[in-house]
Amino acid sequence: MFDVSSVPWTHFTGFSLQIDDGTRHLLPIFTIGRRVERDGRTFMPLAVQVHHASADGFHTARLVDDIRELMAVPGWVG
Repeated sequence: MFDVSSVPWTHFTGFSLQIDDGTRHLLPIFTIGRRVERDGRTFMPLAVQVHHASADGFHTARLVDDIRELMAVPGWVG
């Protein structure tokens, strides 16, 4: 289970949500922004916020790499 936050009207390079009683919120939060087309490629910002008590940076980096690989495959959603 995870949370998804979307801000499709803006592009960002970093994003952080401040949650009331955040020390108890252990689910990862994915925030996606506006996609842009550049040189025939589509880019979409993705921020992942993870409580360190539930996942280490190493594991989060592996997750982001897996997502990046999926996004590189045309039609993977189809």
